[in-house]
Amino acid sequence: MQKLLSFFIWLGVGLLASVDLEAQTRLEAGPYIGVSWYNGDLNPNRMFASPEPAYGGLAKYVFNDRMALRLTLGAAGISGSYPQKELFLPESLSGSYSFDRTLLDMTTMLEISLFPYDHPVKRDAVFSPYMAFGLGSVFYKRYTEDHGNHDEKSSFVLSLPFGAGVKWKVTDWMSLGTEWIFRKTFVDDLDLVGHNTAVYPSNPYGFEHTTFTHNNDWYSVVAVYAAFTIFSRSEQCRDGF
Repeated sequence: MQKLLSFFIWLGVGLLASVDLEAQTRLEAGPYIGVSWYNGDLNPNRMFASPEPAYGGLAKYVFNDRMALRLTLGAAGISGSYPQKELFLPESLSGSYSFDRTLLDMTTMLEISLFPYDHPVKRDAVFSPYMAFGLGSVFYKRYTEDHGNHDEKSSFVLSLPFGAGVKWKVTDWMSLGTEWIFRKTFVDDLDLVGHNTAVYPSNPYGFEHTTFTHNNDWYSVVAVYAAFTIFSRSEQCRDGF
């Protein structure tokens, strides 16, 4: 995961250095729907494990044919269980455990197209893969224990979203796309729900320190979306076109 995030960061820096920043702004918005899953103590490595529904909306402020600032707001379900095949936790954890929760997901990302896309002059610029990265926040109920008493508190926690996708300009006013976005969080309790924390603590191995890639939970969203142009671009007069 760490190598994947580093790849996206350096690729983004390189692409930004080559972007033509001439203004071609417009605003797009639309819905998305897909699936989500989590990676953590109950699912260290598997992708698409216990998928749950994910849905919401996105808005894009398009700067030019290569770069856009995008906002997303939606819900992402995650779930998991223990015991399960090929997962072995400390013997001190007895009994079974399962969780199923929905996260409120919010992200702000910079989207960079690898090819010219929806160019004001190049009419064939209707398809491009892209990468996206930025900052996000996750809203959910965190369960805590204080002097033997369990409590819950609605909280926002930081996330680092990054990923890639492809998009296709269907008409002058509508685009379709599909993408896979990872969310790296800085908490280890997305899988801790209800008041049965004594059965399954959020740190079964007793780690005293966290690292960038381990002992913190991730979740991913794979989705398809439609984006509709709300305000057209304003562009300079181009002699000869």
